Amino acid sequence: MARHNRKLSFTTPMLVSFGGILLSFILIAIFITFTQRKDFLEDYHNINRNFTHNLAVNYTETLLRENDYILARAATFFSREDKLNETVNINPEEGLRLLMQLQTLMPTVSSISLADTEGNYLRAPEVLTDENSKAFDAKTRPWFVHQAKASTFSHYTNPHMDYFTHYPTVAIYKPVISPEGKLKGSVAFHLDLTSMSYTLRQMVAPVQGEFFVADRDGKVVLHPDTGALFKQYVSEKMMDKMTSGEGYVLDSESNVWYYYYSFTNPDWFVVYRVSDTMLMDLTRHETNIVSWGFALAAMMVVLFGLYLRHTSRTVLMNIINAIKTGDVNRAPRLEAMLSKAIELNKEREMAYVRQATIDALTGCKNRRAFDSDIAVLMNDHQPFTLALVDIDNFKSINDTWGHLSGDIVLRNVAREGIQVMQPRSVSLYRYGGEEFAVLFAGDHAKEAFTLLEQWRTIVEQRTWREENLVVTFSAGMKEWNMESLEQLIISADEALYRAKQQGKNRILPIPHL
Repeated sequence: MARHNRKLSFTTPMLVSFGGILLSFILIAIFITFTQRKDFLEDYHNINRNFTHNLAVNYTETLLRENDYILARAATFFSREDKLNETVNINPEEGLRLLMQLQTLMPTVSSISLADTEGNYLRAPEVLTDENSKAFDAKTRPWFVHQAKASTFSHYTNPHMDYFTHYPTVAIYKPVISPEGKLKGSVAFHLDLTSMSYTLRQMVAPVQGEFFVADRDGKVVLHPDTGALFKQYVSEKMMDKMTSGEGYVLDSESNVWYYYYSFTNPDWFVVYRVSDTMLMDLTRHETNIVSWGFALAAMMVVLFGLYLRHTSRTVLMNIINAIKTGDVNRAPRLEAMLSKAIELNKEREMAYVRQATIDALTGCKNRRAFDSDIAVLMNDHQPFTLALVDIDNFKSINDTWGHLSGDIVLRNVAREGIQVMQPRSVSLYRYGGEEFAVLFAGDHAKEAFTLLEQWRTIVEQRTWREENLVVTFSAGMKEWNMESLEQLIISADEALYRAKQQGKNRILPIPHL
């Protein structure tokens, strides 16, 4: 009878089944917990790498590119005719005023030096004549370009002491070379590293850590704490491990992770260092949450198993009673039915993250969109024409009618341009300030001048609310002939410069018909 009871027993198989389910659940939970810990750590690595990348591209590279662009423009300006000699030697007072106007365009530059090949120099702000300045020899400074160093590229000096201020600085310099290839001198921007570091204070890191910019020797160039400038923050051993363009390495001695992004010119690194202990604490916290979730789920499995055992015994007892009494009307029915099928046509919500590529004031695409679109055209070797458009006398408009009217002018000039360009699928960009850029790709390159002239005529003939307000613009065009982006922009900008010189309100060069 006992054997029959064991054969008829449903309790033992049920307990064994739930025991196997519970054991499998625990093993799976342990495996998932350890796998999740590894995934969480990798996720934090990716987050920190992305933060370092964004810090490098969206902040550091932007500053360097702006300074390099203006430096190239300045070198081109002083290479024309006898402009450098006139500025430094013939009329230094006017030259000082010119350099100060240039210096005001760059808040991250503390001073500008301009020197000819003989070592005659001009510095803005002005250097007062005293014994110290008389002993100054521009030829000995790291930013002075000798014949052997003459090239078309800009260079960055190593950290050095400024001769006049006695503060550590870094200079970006470029040789001034005439169109005939003759070295005329050099122009240098002395960077205000304290001002450049200020923006870093407003940035928030994803996890607790320290971020800064260091040179190849591991010395700090930019740091939220300006007292850390030029201090050794990364060992030479760790700098040697930073061989690729970007990545992360672990310093086993200090147990610190270094996330980095490297530049080639200058030879700087954006570094974000985070303690490995901090990352372990964060991943442990995340996995603890998962572990508690599994523990709670295991408890629920046990409780539901006990409940199922109890209800099964009750159902069997009711069946036995129905057999004994013959009262089939009281026979139990299965209460646990299959749940309703999942809705087949559930509406999906797709979350689209719209990349910020539109300038809020004008409605044009912004500079970020311009950089991306022109890079695609150049990488795909697609023919296109670049036009740079600049509103004439815009500063006078702001000074006369106020900045609010200036914004209205910008918005309406852009709107007229969009109405002309958009039907042709031509993109209009706000390049900066009162300057716009237009990319005529493919077949539209042939009608670039026509569309620009149509836009220019509409703006010229427009009636404005302000009395006596007349708005015009000048433009410079350049067809891409496989040259570099920098050279293309310089060529288009030179065409714009000639349009301004020839009386404004015109487009150059005029295409050959």
